[in-house]
Amino acid sequence: MNLFQWLALSFLGGLLLWEIIWFVRGRVVRGPWIVRCLVWITAAVMIADPQLPQAAATAVGINRGADLVLYVFALGFLVLSFYVYSRFVRMQRQLTDVVRHVAVREARRGGTGTSPNSTEQPTDGPGPT
Repeated sequence: MNLFQWLALSFLGGLLLWEIIWFVRGRVVRGPWIVRCLVWITAAVMIADPQLPQAAATAVGINRGADLVLYVFALGFLVLSFYVYSRFVRMQRQLTDVVRHVAVREARRGGTGTSPNSTEQPTDGPGPT
């Protein structure tokens, strides 16, 4: 093993240990935690045995293992981007629904436009001069 492999495997081992500690403490969501652990383990295996990505690439008809890794990450990035975008749009819609609900409720109560926790008092005019 060369210096890079030692350093990278030590780093990935530390990340995996960190993930396990957080899991034991109960501070993680199981699904994303499993995915992160699988990514760390896969990276460690591919760094420990550099011929493995090459063999996998050849098996699917790609000439170089580095190209296979690039293609997988590019596709993964696109999938993640679309997922995050859809969640963002959903959150915007939910926020719009909440704002509409609050606006309708305030209008029915004859709201003054100030929030219930506001210390400001509505004024009828420009104020004392």
